[in-house]
Amino acid sequence: MSRLPSLQKVLRITQKTVVRFPLETLTAICGTIFAILMINGDNSQTEHFYSKVIMSCSLCLVWFVSATLFFTAKQSSNIVRYLVSLAVAGLCTTFVFSFQERISQIEVQEFFVLNLSLHLLVSFAGFLPRNYNQEEFWEFNKHLFLRILTAGLYSIVLYGGLTLAVLAVDQLFKTNIDHKIYGYLFVAIVGLFNTIFFLSGVPETNSKEFPLQLNYPKGLKNFTQFVLLPLISIYLVILICYETKIIFTLSLPVGWVSYLVLAFAITGILSFLLVHPIANESGNLWMRTFNRWFYFLLIPLLCLLFWAILYRINLYGFTHLRYYVLLLSVWLAVVVFYFLLQKNPKIKFIPISMCIAGLFSIVGPQSADSVSKYSQLSRFENYIKSIETKKLTFEEEQELSSIVYLLNQNYGFEIMLPYADKKLDSLYKKDKDPGSTKIMQVLGLQYRSKYDRKSDLNDSFSYYYYENSSNTIVNIHGYDFIIVLYKNYGFESKNVLTIDNKKYFIKSEVQDYGQDLIINKDTIPLKINDFIKTNSNFNYNTANSDVKIEQKIVTSKYTVLLDYINANGIIKNNQRIPENYQIKVMVGIKK
Repeated sequence: MSRLPSLQKVLRITQKTVVRFPLETLTAICGTIFAILMINGDNSQTEHFYSKVIMSCSLCLVWFVSATLFFTAKQSSNIVRYLVSLAVAGLCTTFVFSFQERISQIEVQEFFVLNLSLHLLVSFAGFLPRNYNQEEFWEFNKHLFLRILTAGLYSIVLYGGLTLAVLAVDQLFKTNIDHKIYGYLFVAIVGLFNTIFFLSGVPETNSKEFPLQLNYPKGLKNFTQFVLLPLISIYLVILICYETKIIFTLSLPVGWVSYLVLAFAITGILSFLLVHPIANESGNLWMRTFNRWFYFLLIPLLCLLFWAILYRINLYGFTHLRYYVLLLSVWLAVVVFYFLLQKNPKIKFIPISMCIAGLFSIVGPQSADSVSKYSQLSRFENYIKSIETKKLTFEEEQELSSIVYLLNQNYGFEIMLPYADKKLDSLYKKDKDPGSTKIMQVLGLQYRSKYDRKSDLNDSFSYYYYENSSNTIVNIHGYDFIIVLYKNYGFESKNVLTIDNKKYFIKSEVQDYGQDLIINKDTIPLKINDFIKTNSNFNYNTANSDVKIEQKIVTSKYTVLLDYINANGIIKNNQRIPENYQIKVMVGIKK
């Protein structure tokens, strides 16, 4: 057989896919172009814009697939389909472009939840306007799942083959190919090939020519029956034994048990969906038993889950993570009781309910962002009031530090001002972005990270200055050269420095008081140890500090500025004794 018919078939399938999914194809092309521009760009502002365009394309692409499946099943006109599709796509784009210039971690979470919700929408959108058939629904989602795996495998192989080909040409013919081509290939394959290949295999939900008929793969049955279900049973036994231990010992559950229960429950529901079409067939005793008892066995674990997460929320308030753990717990409880109480439960209830829960959490006063923000602001305000009447314990300072850090990182310093009883107004006038450490210092408190331990307070200290050097321009006006000094290591330049036609030999020698900086025949004592002992900014816990510590030394010939990057050591007789440090030393030669 010649290859031409195969090529014609590929082109025919591609053309059919583009005609069926025109908006999806245009969105994939747009996202790919902007991804290439972002790889090629060197401007941070344009990169932020490009990243938001790519995120918008990601959301719109998934939404367009859902809309196509829905309106095709409903047999609506293309005009209605395109108008509704573009209107919702505009909302998705507005949502992404409402993010800060530098997208925060919370905004990334919101994007992920919306993207997941839209992916879930794809699984049932084509079945909303027509009579529901359980077997067809399962078969449709099986096709989607297998198509995702197949598209991923093809994309990996294609990318690996092309990159090796480019590398071979570059090495054999010495062509000096720009290494950005590997990034271009990646986004082109993921953005175009992977998308078109996946879309070409998306079945129609009401096709008369190719109706959906249940076809259960034997390999899937064996995997679920002999691998997945036994593993789930092991975890079930572990969790029930742990719950029994809690009841008998009257001890509180550990924090991460919530995640373990959720992981077990969601994996169990996935297994339930995988075996659903054949669970009640004769000869599948293990599957039938699992199908019958799974949701009953989840009830005691649900009690454990709610106990664990509500206890954490009561102690520390809502955060985004705790909000979603509680939301998933409520969703799980609804799913459990739906399948227990409904005589003929429909498996589409699982993705539909999870999609609604995800959308519920994104926008509005009930959203994860609103609930978490005002919960932490309320706790911040309570701590501000308590400062006036009592001295905070180490644990309370640590908890307040985490609140300040969360609010400052995700919402900015300004959001705390109305809740701080004017204690931070003077700082805000001087510095609009002072950092968490300064905020705590103005409140008369010590910033303590989550890694600090109370036992370390009296016997050690640690300082690390966080500086995002990748986007920072350092003004060294007035200084001629920079070196870096380390504790217990002398410095000696491998080359001779020439300034104004004069040669300078530079080295340092370790001394009891710190180091001697030697420039030609001039010796400058750097009394680093004494400075660390007497400087109050080297507190017991200033890890990840945003307070910059500098030490300036002036002689008749030189001006030396010591910029402390990090320092740590022990505390003995109330004195700090450094064991390690890293210091950036800037030296200016007087003319």
